[in-house]
Amino acid sequence: MDAAAVARMLSGGIRRGHYIGPMPTFTQDGVTYDYLAPAGPVRLHLIKSWEYPHWPRVEAAVPLSDGGSAQVYGEASRWSAEQVHVRWADDEGHFHAAWLPTANVRPLTDSEWDIIEFHACPEDLRHVRWAKRLPGFLPE
Repeated sequence: MDAAAVARMLSGGIRRGHYIGPMPTFTQDGVTYDYLAPAGPVRLHLIKSWEYPHWPRVEAAVPLSDGGSAQVYGEASRWSAEQVHVRWADDEGHFHAAWLPTANVRPLTDSEWDIIEFHACPEDLRHVRWAKRLPGFLPE
């Protein structure tokens, strides 16, 4: 970050929710995406939180800078009537977060999350957690 950018930021020349550098990016399945991080809810007193570590696991469509969207699997920590705060990990294990419209977020069942974790686990370690149990067959 250069000194001029810091001076603009401190003087109020850069509004909250804007980036000094390039758009945030994440890599999923070897593909790098530039994503938009929409501003969070304006009425902060209406935000509610799930208790940590009981954040619901979700599938979310993250809006991209090119106008498309990318499906990610992560956890939702907070919500308002219009938006949900979703956190997900990229291929390198770095976490990303964004406030997304509620229509872009779908809660996952325990069985769906179990299948996602099975495929994310290295093949030679799957027997440790799943043993002879097939992934995804959990009581709901």
